[in-house]
Amino acid sequence: MIKYPIAATFLLIAGLVSSAVSQEETGETPPASEASSFAGKTIDQMTADEVLRLVRYSYTLFNRDFTGVLQMGLTKKVPFLLSLKPESIRFIFDDPAQIIYVDTRNQEFSLLEGQGGKEMLPVSAAQYSEAIRGTDVTYDDLSMRFLYWPDAKVVRQERVKARDCVVVRVRNPDGSGAYATVDIWIDKESGGMLKMLGYNREGRPIRRFEVLHGRKFGDVWMVDEMRIETISGATGGQIESSTRMRIQTTAN
Repeated sequence: MIKYPIAATFLLIAGLVSSAVSQEETGETPPASEASSFAGKTIDQMTADEVLRLVRYSYTLFNRDFTGVLQMGLTKKVPFLLSLKPESIRFIFDDPAQIIYVDTRNQEFSLLEGQGGKEMLPVSAAQYSEAIRGTDVTYDDLSMRFLYWPDAKVVRQERVKARDCVVVRVRNPDGSGAYATVDIWIDKESGGMLKMLGYNREGRPIRRFEVLHGRKFGDVWMVDEMRIETISGATGGQIESSTRMRIQTTAN
């Protein structure tokens, strides 16, 4: 059984743990917690596949709806409703109507989509790298499909935002989508993902996303802002475009 510290509340929205970021908006800091565990192990004792399973499980801890927005620059804003349930994550857009549905009931990846009120159908592999609503966010990014790739490896340990992290590397098993390899920075204390870097088939970084901020919504801490960047260059030093994903309020 996977056990989580009571103080650590998870949101994978890219799915991330609020206790790993400072709370500038409320002036509070989430309380300290014991290390996340899997079958009685600390993260340092887990295999990389167990670490990813821990992160995936965090999908199922909410039963709540939130309003949010994808924002590029000052003018482009794409509102959405984020519905988190123990069995699913739904991103709901209007104008035109669209639902992107991640099934979290088992340990296998399942992504569906419904448009214009029509029947929900599986998202094809050809769509994984497509941008959603003209933003930097793709179907791969929104669904975190890479968390389901097998044969993950811990490649190093590193500090991010003053947090001790393990860096887990996964390789694309089927060649679909834009990423051949993805590196994931996971906070050792909370088990949450703080950063991701996706590489193309030539080994160049093409997308980066990172937790920027978190705050308290009612009785739960969660990440409320992420930055997703399309990047280029041998080391990803050039930013081609950038999108902020913000969670704004708890939906009525």
